[in-house]
Amino acid sequence: MYRNTRILIPALLVLVPIGANLPMAAPPPQADDRPRVLITNDNGIDDPKLIALARAFATRAETWVIAPAENRSGSGSFLKLPQAGSIAVERRDLGSGIEAFAVDGYPADCVLVAAMGILRDRPPTLVVSGINGGPNLGASWMFSGTIGAARVAALGGFPAIAVSGLDDDVPGALEAAVDWVVRFAEHPVVRELEPGEYLTVSLPPGGPTEVRDVRIADRAPLSRGPSLVHDEAAGVWKISGVASREVSLSAIADERLHASGSIVVVPMRAREVDDVRLLEWMRSDPGLPAWKPAGEER
Repeated sequence: MYRNTRILIPALLVLVPIGANLPMAAPPPQADDRPRVLITNDNGIDDPKLIALARAFATRAETWVIAPAENRSGSGSFLKLPQAGSIAVERRDLGSGIEAFAVDGYPADCVLVAAMGILRDRPPTLVVSGINGGPNLGASWMFSGTIGAARVAALGGFPAIAVSGLDDDVPGALEAAVDWVVRFAEHPVVRELEPGEYLTVSLPPGGPTEVRDVRIADRAPLSRGPSLVHDEAAGVWKISGVASREVSLSAIADERLHASGSIVVVPMRAREVDDVRLLEWMRSDPGLPAWKPAGEER
């Protein structure tokens, strides 16, 4: 079984307004003793990559798909539910052994719907987000809906992996990727994830025979972003392309290893507190300015 010993669901509660109408589905079938895998994505529930992945997991795990009803790529960890207070959920048929629901929201919403609604009585032992069509390398992880879902899952204490980069136009690529992801999900690096930890995976382009190896990697620094132009007539700024800057890549940077044909696995933490700095400041007061109401002498 997965090392899901300390569920941190209260961390998810702060993302949902009190009194929110969390969606509930029809009573699920009797649960079995197999691992319970939740699959989501940001390309939408009808994406063939998600369906192939779900059908592969269904042969060895209790498999649930709770995914956006439409493409929500590039949404990061954005949530509709806290603003709307309720969200539409529709049951879907993705094949034998799969309980599937389409959510009128974003990937992060799907995790909330699962954890706080449909699967709240027996949470998933693993959350798999993907497989996304493009790689999420370097700083692009911040904008990825695929990674956003895994990050919210980890914030709630669920082991999670986000898989991106599949070139599914290449014959055999989808089948090989699905087989690898299922085997990877059973590996100790996934099974032993602690609460708050998750993994991102980027598959290299090309066919199955072009994958060189599987490597543990670090994040490359921010090297590109949108280039903006001002449309004075419309009073808006528009994306006109991509702006790049020169950065130095270490030997284990994900972008470098990915470009050489490696599947890259990056360990991540949902908790972003700087523990080193926190400990330093707790030991030695940095002397922050005292608060004084307006009008009082400073």
